[in-house]
Amino acid sequence: MVILDCYGKITPICISNKLGLFIANIPKEEGNNCLEWIINEIDLAVKFDRHYKKIFNINFPCGIKNLYTTLFPNEILPNKFTRDNYNKIAEHMIYIYQEYDYQDMPLGGFETNCFDDRYCEEEYAEKIINFIQFISHMNTSAWNIPEPVPQWVYSSNHFDVNYSRIFYGGKPAGEYIVSLQKWGNILDDFLKTRNDYLLFDYLVNMIYKHNGCDMNHLIKAYSLCQLFLEKDKEIELDKKLPNFLNCYGENKDKKYLAKLLRKMRNKIAHGDFIGFENLVEIYANEFLDKDFDFDYTEYSRKNWVLLNVCCLLDDVVRKLICMLLFNKDELYKIKFAK
Repeated sequence: MVILDCYGKITPICISNKLGLFIANIPKEEGNNCLEWIINEIDLAVKFDRHYKKIFNINFPCGIKNLYTTLFPNEILPNKFTRDNYNKIAEHMIYIYQEYDYQDMPLGGFETNCFDDRYCEEEYAEKIINFIQFISHMNTSAWNIPEPVPQWVYSSNHFDVNYSRIFYGGKPAGEYIVSLQKWGNILDDFLKTRNDYLLFDYLVNMIYKHNGCDMNHLIKAYSLCQLFLEKDKEIELDKKLPNFLNCYGENKDKKYLAKLLRKMRNKIAHGDFIGFENLVEIYANEFLDKDFDFDYTEYSRKNWVLLNVCCLLDDVVRKLICMLLFNKDELYKIKFAK
């Protein structure tokens, strides 16, 4: 189950027809104990929150108080929270899920459909929210990106639950529902063929596993750039990538930067780590040292560079995904240009 950080009493709402994506309140019906399960999770979150604040001597109010006040501003805050109070919160929670017929999407049945819930795979609804969140970090003035985008506050994908997340948000659902429906329309417009579904699955999973600004992240982000821009050879990106690099001033710097990024990726891929460290130093000298004062108690010099490079490439990936969703023809013109 994937619960969002917006609240309200709603009837089930379809977000995307082609993905069978819906939002609804947590079901309360015979034979379905999800609501009771979430009440137990809220109770554990309260205990975790109090224990955490006691250990670190933090005097902020317990998170449940902030959430309850946000959700029910006209009510008197309980002196002691009971399961009835938790139940009231849980009844206003909204979760996102998929429900579809196999004939409505070109991915086959239970054996092959990537969206089905399976014991050893992550629930897909969280991945979709994570994907939309990733794109929404774009500059919205350049693209008509729907906002606001909800975050998940609880997901059954995570066994090591960060219980404090449950107390995030508490915002009314209205604007978030409108935004999610617009996102659903965008995805439905994109998903036309089996290959579109497979590409969507690939991108969603690549972004979902995009953890840590390290060498693996660099390789994955650059590979996504290749996916969108490379026609025959990776050296094409030396000319195409600068169009999506919106920093470091003059165009000649962008071209130099694009070549440097390609070389850094290749040094990692070929196991030349001494060569990679040399390129790290060149990158730092050329693009960072003049503008940044590094705190080496936070990161080593190499990891500061990797952080910068990964953020830079992530911004490029966001632009490319936006082009795929909003202006696919122009993206393909760039990719297949002679």
